Amino acid sequence: MKRYIQSIILIGIVSISLLTGIYTVIIINNNKTSQEFNWTIPLNASIHGNSYKITYYVKMNDGVKLATDLYVPKDINSSLPVIFIRTPYNKNELEIFSLYVDEDYAIVIQDFRGYFASEGEKTMPFFPESEDGKKSLEWISSQPWCNGKIGTWGPSALAIAQYLLAPNASEELKCQVPIVGTPDVYEAAFRGGALRSELMVPWMVAQGYTIEEINNFVDMEKLDNRWDPVRIVNNYKDIHVPAMHIGGWYDIFTQNTIDAFIGYQTQGGEGAAGNSKLVMGPWTHVGGFGALASGEYKGLPYIYPNQKAGMIIDLGDIVFEKWLKNNSTRWENLPDVIFYLMSSLPYNNNKLGNNWYSSNHWPLETEEQTLFFNNDMSLSTTQEENENSAISYLYDPLNPVPTEGGGNLALKAGTYDQRDLEKRGDVLTFTSETLKEPVTVIGQIKVMLEISTNCTDTDFTVKLTDVFPDNTSMLITDTIIRARNRNSYSTWDFLESEKRYILNITLDSTAYVFTPGHKIRLDISSSNYPRFETNPNTGEPLWQNSTTYVANNTMFMANSKVILPTYDYDKLIPFNPNLSNLNSNKESKEILVTKVNNYFSLIESNYNINYKSYSNKIPSVNQIIKIEEQKVKITQILPLFVKRIKK
Repeated sequence: MKRYIQSIILIGIVSISLLTGIYTVIIINNNKTSQEFNWTIPLNASIHGNSYKITYYVKMNDGVKLATDLYVPKDINSSLPVIFIRTPYNKNELEIFSLYVDEDYAIVIQDFRGYFASEGEKTMPFFPESEDGKKSLEWISSQPWCNGKIGTWGPSALAIAQYLLAPNASEELKCQVPIVGTPDVYEAAFRGGALRSELMVPWMVAQGYTIEEINNFVDMEKLDNRWDPVRIVNNYKDIHVPAMHIGGWYDIFTQNTIDAFIGYQTQGGEGAAGNSKLVMGPWTHVGGFGALASGEYKGLPYIYPNQKAGMIIDLGDIVFEKWLKNNSTRWENLPDVIFYLMSSLPYNNNKLGNNWYSSNHWPLETEEQTLFFNNDMSLSTTQEENENSAISYLYDPLNPVPTEGGGNLALKAGTYDQRDLEKRGDVLTFTSETLKEPVTVIGQIKVMLEISTNCTDTDFTVKLTDVFPDNTSMLITDTIIRARNRNSYSTWDFLESEKRYILNITLDSTAYVFTPGHKIRLDISSSNYPRFETNPNTGEPLWQNSTTYVANNTMFMANSKVILPTYDYDKLIPFNPNLSNLNSNKESKEILVTKVNNYFSLIESNYNINYKSYSNKIPSVNQIIKIEEQKVKITQILPLFVKRIKK
């Protein structure tokens, strides 16, 4: 009996010791309570409102030090969750985010390698950000002011940096809020195999890249393993964090944002799969921060109603509350997908669309509606019977179709009237009958073109427009395909003269209601410049051609069609976008929204300035023709932005 009692006592002592040990580990590893908090504010700290600001220089794996600002509450007495932002646009300009210290967060803002106060040299855009981001996460997690929970935030380049650090990130990374970004820099830069001139070149110029460095970037137009550091599309399984993916229907990265959501949600590792959310607004690249116009109609700004500019800040709050503070109420109440369904503003008597809706998945379960291209320039449900029925046009690289709206950065973005462009002989315009019932299109539009050409390579562009009763043709979405890349970005499959080929072209996703009295239109051409770099039709690498050819491009009707992903409007689930947290500091958040909008709008305007000033340094197309004809009696093409350095 005595031995039995001793055994019970021993077991009890061991059990208590184990529980105490486990509890201690939990306290140490997860909470870092104020009893253990032992951190002295450094002497180089400065006061910013209610926070201390301390600048660190964080050493990367190769010894380069990145300038990193920490903001913490002046009365800090315990470790805190961290909001981490990485930027190429000067960390000092984002000091406004120190407002978050009032909500008991530590804020860390870091300059990219080679930018502003950070050491190092600029490499190809974003190539160091995966490694540098992961190393910085490790440094943050080891600091006494970090409680082991880190979330990332930021739009555009700041969002790209988030995506690139996500695979195999340290376990302290708990959540992300990438806004208008891309998980695949290659695909964003070379859409359909064509360089997005107005996006990449002005951006690189604004960041201080030289002409030679821009040429080196363009030389990488073929997808190979050199691009691995800036593509995570094959690594979603290595991501283990939830994310709030936020994009716009007229953003430069519309489809990239959606693809990232699908990748995290359906292919992600434990922690990511099933834990992501997607929000798509009627915005251009900075529209969600308050730049409300999404295009232009008859000279007036095209402003969608109830678009809730600034809700992006609320969405970030919801993410951080859930994953950094374990307050799940608002997160759990959000559907997985929230999207704005656009429609025309004038002539929309039924008031269809132009509001927010939700779903628990993306893409939606749509029905395919097939329309065929006809020789009479109509779009109809009837297919041409004559397999040789065709329309041809001449595409001259020295006289390209100019860009008028779309998902642009340096040019005007959003929906614009295409009628003037549709009058050109190198634009084929196919139009449906006047709609008697609404047609709701949600998702990616697929276009199949049967084509032939007299050149070894050429481009084909596609635009979807809404033709209003006053005949304005308002752009909804568009894309391009470089024929040699029709099978792959990694190989160039050149064309045989006059041989017929099938091109499968997928436009960026949209959500749009075509209302009764309107018409659906598809514009087919071979250029949209400078949104996309012109194809010289020679088959040579970008900017290395010494001449251009005029392509005689033919589109065959019998095997050409468009597939619209349609949805029953009455089955849509409305969503109330009022996400404001009544307990948060409303006045501070309004200030934050305004300043962030002004900041990123200023960056966008700088791209416009660079676009205009840099393009003015390059001879106009007519000057180029005249000069080269005088020299060797042939025409040569030079890109709008950069003339290759001839060795």
